[in-house]
Amino acid sequence: MKKDLSIIIPARDEEASLKKLLKKFKKYKKLYKEIIIIDGKSKDKTIDVAKKNKCKVIKQNKLGYGDAIIKGVNSVKTKYFIIFDADGSKDPIYLKKFYTILKKRKPDVIYAERYGEGAGSLDDTILTYIGNRIFTILGKIFFNLELNDILHTFFLCKVKEFKKINYKFNDFSFCVEFPIKAKRQNLNCIYISTIEKRRYDGIPKVRSFIDGAKILYGMIILFFIK
Repeated sequence: MKKDLSIIIPARDEEASLKKLLKKFKKYKKLYKEIIIIDGKSKDKTIDVAKKNKCKVIKQNKLGYGDAIIKGVNSVKTKYFIIFDADGSKDPIYLKKFYTILKKRKPDVIYAERYGEGAGSLDDTILTYIGNRIFTILGKIFFNLELNDILHTFFLCKVKEFKKINYKFNDFSFCVEFPIKAKRQNLNCIYISTIEKRRYDGIPKVRSFIDGAKILYGMIILFFIK
């Protein structure tokens, strides 16, 4: 099992945060085969930090959160992958929980949620919280999703099942596109409660209103196009 999991980390100008995050991963190196850094044209030493820590580095030709994840998965040779953010808000400590569930129940997808019993976020703002609640409710009403945290792209997935999906969006709309299309594919999903940590350094890459509008547009398109 330990050779069947790859970690994918999209990163752009996250030199300081990535250095701290990769140090934490060393404690769990028996649970994964490799760490893949998808670099979004960083201007700092993000790539140097990745290479120093023996991570595989893939450079994006065009920017986009969805593009980074799709490009990362396309490079994976293992059976499973899991997404982490370079800012440190997604804690590597949950690798054990993901691993245990995967070993016992072998689902297609394991989603980590920040809302619900035993869950929480130290990095949320009022604006991001309200936005997430709205999009999550829309996901439940119009797409029959069980997911309680639609914008939290912290999940483990079978590579084979992920690649069966035809993706339309390469920006933050990917955050809603994946769970909606995974539901349509009838993938076997499990949901776990997690605590999102406060980011280590830097500023969020999400532009609340601009990216929120793109996500809403994406949901509208996905509703009418099956």
